[in-house]
Amino acid sequence: MSENPADNALAKLELTLENHQLWAESLVAGMLANEAPAEENLLPGAYMLCDFGKWYYSQTHSTVLTEQPLFKGLEKKHRALHDAARAMLSAPAGAERATAYREFSSSSNDMAMHLRNLVQALLTSELTTDVLTGIPNRRQMDEQLEEAIYNATQVTCEPACLALADLDHFKRINDTYGHGVGDEVLKSLSQLLITSMRDTDRIYRYGGEEFLIFLNHVDLDQTNSILDRLREKISRYPLNVDGLPAPLNITVSIGIAEVAKNESLRNLIRRADDALYQAKNRGRNRVSLDGRPEVEVCTIETLKLVEY
Repeated sequence: MSENPADNALAKLELTLENHQLWAESLVAGMLANEAPAEENLLPGAYMLCDFGKWYYSQTHSTVLTEQPLFKGLEKKHRALHDAARAMLSAPAGAERATAYREFSSSSNDMAMHLRNLVQALLTSELTTDVLTGIPNRRQMDEQLEEAIYNATQVTCEPACLALADLDHFKRINDTYGHGVGDEVLKSLSQLLITSMRDTDRIYRYGGEEFLIFLNHVDLDQTNSILDRLREKISRYPLNVDGLPAPLNITVSIGIAEVAKNESLRNLIRRADDALYQAKNRGRNRVSLDGRPEVEVCTIETLKLVEY
């Protein structure tokens, strides 16, 4: 089975859908044949004892699943299904059993639909979330930022900026310590970005060692101050990586462009990328602003990010 938690969860849920249909059909077939029901289906705690129940309650530490609202609602659906099955199997023949069967059939269909919706939600999440870092990828970026740019320029008419942050000398890290360490560095950097920015700022894995940051309600100078503090914080934050005898220090270079009215996302990214190239070309570990080729690097002693 794949080592990707999302793939594993999807495979289990898809198998559960198949097994659910077979289980429901076997219960009804046995009832019609007047067979004695299996003892495990008559127990009040059957929903915890079946294979699916055992798997469900073992997933408490799986963020891939527990962060899905549909996963949380699955317990109620599954328990209701077993209650309906027990009532149907225990009902006497005749009208009472017919009523119990209709309730079981409705509960069974409800469970199947819930599972299908959860599978679809996981598929959507897998397509739009970077597997390594857990942050949104370029697919989700394309869907969200066109609207964010429109809102900034046409609705709220407030400034906004887009930045590209690139991990300096990442190839050297991979060549020296291996790709496993490189992956851990990218995960640590992504968490630093998430915890250092506002909830309203948007962070995406743009590709390789590049991250894209979209900041609302701040102009170019404010964004420069914010992200230069972030750059300084990263440069002074030693990473403890398994397998390395000592903490690893990293730096990032950042290019920033302010959103212009009627500008496409592609062009905005191009301008930020041009600014990033300037930062790299001037020695790395610095912030460069689009349209300001002579920006000096500020040394910031405090590690606390500006409040804005």
